[in-house]
Amino acid sequence: MRIKTDKRIAGPIPSEAVVVISTVEGEEQLVVHSSQVDERGVEVGFIRERNDDTLLVELPRETMSGRWRVWVPKSAVAA
Repeated sequence: MRIKTDKRIAGPIPSEAVVVISTVEGEEQLVVHSSQVDERGVEVGFIRERNDDTLLVELPRETMSGRWRVWVPKSAVAA
């Protein structure tokens, strides 16, 4: 499953990128290896679904705020 990314900027080292994902609580910044992200977004693991059109996903790495799992709207899933 891929989650859409809002922004992509150069990471702390040449092989990494910083992406921004939209969660139900706001934006989260995530540093990933450049090979983990493309024009469709970043690969995540599906954990579970809530009744209100949100999904709990596990991210490939910890966000800048220290989260490994975040709730995202179903609309954030890349086609």
